[in-house]
Amino acid sequence: MKKILYSIYTDKYPNIDAGGPNNIIYKIIQQSSNREFIFDYLSSDLFVENIKDDNLYSFNEQLSIKKKITSYLGENSQLYRNIFTNKFYLPYHFYKKNKRYKSFNPHSKNYDIIHSHDSISLSLLSSKKINSSKILSVHSKGPLSDELKNMSRSKKISDKINKELKILEKRSIESADVITFPSKASREYFENSLEINLDDDKVRIIYNGIDYEYIKNINADEKILHKYSISKNNYELILLNISAHEHEKKIDVLLKVIQRLKFTYKKNVLLVNIGVGSLTDLLIKTTNDIGISNNVRFLGKIPNDDVIKFLKLSDIFIMTSEKVIFDLVVLEALACGKCVIVSNDGGNKEIIRDGENGYLIDIKDVDKISQKIISINFDKTKMKALETAKQFSVKKMAKEYSHLYESIL
Repeated sequence: MKKILYSIYTDKYPNIDAGGPNNIIYKIIQQSSNREFIFDYLSSDLFVENIKDDNLYSFNEQLSIKKKITSYLGENSQLYRNIFTNKFYLPYHFYKKNKRYKSFNPHSKNYDIIHSHDSISLSLLSSKKINSSKILSVHSKGPLSDELKNMSRSKKISDKINKELKILEKRSIESADVITFPSKASREYFENSLEINLDDDKVRIIYNGIDYEYIKNINADEKILHKYSISKNNYELILLNISAHEHEKKIDVLLKVIQRLKFTYKKNVLLVNIGVGSLTDLLIKTTNDIGISNNVRFLGKIPNDDVIKFLKLSDIFIMTSEKVIFDLVVLEALACGKCVIVSNDGGNKEIIRDGENGYLIDIKDVDKISQKIISINFDKTKMKALETAKQFSVKKMAKEYSHLYESIL
């Protein structure tokens, strides 16, 4: 059996309700035969050895109480985020994080492969000479340094941290034997941001996958609406948006669309958002300011089964994000046979064919988006949507990673 270390520079742990790399790691391990590989996992929160089916679901139990509290506060407390990102604490945070990875000795564990699921941790782990094959997987919208560059309100601190992270990212690129991306758009964003051109022989595109059968077997039970105090009978349409409350998700565009539908087209619609983030308070204030507070519900973070049930019961799934790499939730919406409306951007164009399996929109044109919502045939794209979802299976994704591991050794 081959021994593999999965590393991730951020926190949390692999689980089905996670987003980004932790979701991908969870699915790869879940789909892999225990006879093929031995998996270890390293994040800024924990280190777990010999992950198998019986402990894949118990990561949360291994987190300390302190980690659980800080994770909760990070998602739900603006005061905590203000303290965490101040110019005195933030540099210390990155110092501690970097020290953790540098102090970890992969050589002592005899790994055949180190597979970093971010653009930074591989360079820190490679600070010691190691003989393992090295894979770098980029799951974010460009370099991780871009995502983290505005954490501090101090431009001087942000610029300093960003510069240091970019140096680490370029070292990761040099160290990696193979670099994978979840879409062609992801590679393009990454190269443009770092102002580099990657060697084609070093790059693989491995599309993310979903568990189609798992989604298929979840029933569209209207009890889920009652659970979150929503009455479908009160609205002509229910639009579902699943995205974090961050600038690039452009939820403010959706709020303008709801405003236009309500006051210009006299449509009584409900927008349900599932997600959390730094802009939550601002978005709630905006709904009040523009008179649509009765037409928008922010549910926060909810279990994945509940997300699928909402997808099945909504009329339209809509995303207005920019810098899209490859959103799993778009595939999940397709697997639910939903009418999917997404921005004509990045990875969306690698999934959606406008008018066939969904619709692509210009997020700068609020009125055209509004008109499309009230004029399209919801059932037109259903069959093609289901066919598309089946092409991006989690089994196919895991098999491609397995083939990569075999070929690199």
